[in-house]
Amino acid sequence: MTSVTIENMDLTIDKKDILKNINLELMSGKITTIIGPNGCGKSTLLKTVSNIIQAGEGSVYINDLDIRRMKSKALAKKVAILSQKNRLQYDLKVRDLVSFSRYPYLRRFQGLTADDHKIIDWALRETGADEFSGRMMSELSGGQAQRVWISLLLAQGSDVLLLDEPTTYLDIHHQLETLNIIRDLNKKTRQTVVMVLHDINQALKYSDEIVVMNRGEIVRCGTPADVLTNDILNEVFNINGRITTDPVTGKPVLSDYELFCRTVNGRAL
Repeated sequence: MTSVTIENMDLTIDKKDILKNINLELMSGKITTIIGPNGCGKSTLLKTVSNIIQAGEGSVYINDLDIRRMKSKALAKKVAILSQKNRLQYDLKVRDLVSFSRYPYLRRFQGLTADDHKIIDWALRETGADEFSGRMMSELSGGQAQRVWISLLLAQGSDVLLLDEPTTYLDIHHQLETLNIIRDLNKKTRQTVVMVLHDINQALKYSDEIVVMNRGEIVRCGTPADVLTNDILNEVFNINGRITTDPVTGKPVLSDYELFCRTVNGRAL
């Protein structure tokens, strides 16, 4: 399995420390979810793993190879990222969009092969997007469009999938539908999945490991049971919670919560 290791990573942008001393080893073949308050560096961390942003200090290793030494096509075969906001410069048919994922495997001026088409068909079927593969992206609902973007990641064939808030702008039905697709695909393909989520209970339910970030640093990482404590809720989210156990999954659930202390403009009262 592909291993991903982040060592001693620091990132400063416009004299502001965005990431500070990040050391993390992602669980191969599992789902890891990063949680934390707005602006704590979650999305930036994903972008450094995919080399969209290069850290000022430290390194990211894929199977012991520094990603800064990898050519873009080689890295694309190892790591794929789904951004929080996916925009197209022009409208496309669903299948045409998903086909773009195969270009890291093509030589110059080479067209898609029969094997490429089989992979695209498979990716569309796995997410249920094959039902509307001939339609234009502009004709799809938010939930349908998200299935297409996940199909694109699948067809890329990367060992590591990075998903930055994959449930953003979706209603609760389509949030759960998307997360179920991701969980089921992880079980089938054993790809390493790293997500950023805001909903704590969804993160707990769908993840093997949780990484908690605050102010650009990793506060704690471990299993959902290891991570969900009132000390962490107080420190990171400024809330106090009632933690129970889901009788079905055996995982912790935040069943109720309230502000740990009242604040106005970020200042405690």
